[in-house]
Amino acid sequence: MNPAEQKYSPKFELVPSLKATVEEAGLNPEELRLGIGDASLNQTSVLQRQIIPVADNNKVAMWSAPSLRELFRGNHAPPPDIDYYPPEYLDLFYTIESNVLLICRIKGDRTDQEMEDIFSNIRRRPDGRSLGEVHDLIWKSAAFMLGMFVVSEAEFDAVFGQLARSCRRWAERPVSRNYVAYLGENFGED
Repeated sequence: MNPAEQKYSPKFELVPSLKATVEEAGLNPEELRLGIGDASLNQTSVLQRQIIPVADNNKVAMWSAPSLRELFRGNHAPPPDIDYYPPEYLDLFYTIESNVLLICRIKGDRTDQEMEDIFSNIRRRPDGRSLGEVHDLIWKSAAFMLGMFVVSEAEFDAVFGQLARSCRRWAERPVSRNYVAYLGENFGED
């Protein structure tokens, strides 16, 4: 296969600051997840936006994440068919959308319009001012994704652009919650 025909797939590779946090805490990088809250307790952990709880199945550690812009790596262009969630990008979408479901289990389902606004805002201004707790939690999810995978700025823009378009596509009216319902059905949580 010639190099022009090869598909790029974001590589799992922890950024140095996240890798150091994981090693110091003795976390298993293969079981790493964002530790933003406990749905059974109906609580989230926002703290400061750039202090991100990361966990494996046994321990939690706090990662001091740099800005999202500092976490961009590489210069790969996104695939042209990103609106169909290409298989090689599913880990990126899963990292964000699984945390959206956790946030909604804790905070209640968010409207399609609110989710579109948050995704669009993070896409356009990755390190812009906070729009509230849910925005900050999704910002943490984005930082966690960027900390785990080699993702360029163009790929990040495409992923968050597609997330916003998904919300817009599901929206029926200002208070519809179809996007989150769809995620719950597809993640087997309905």
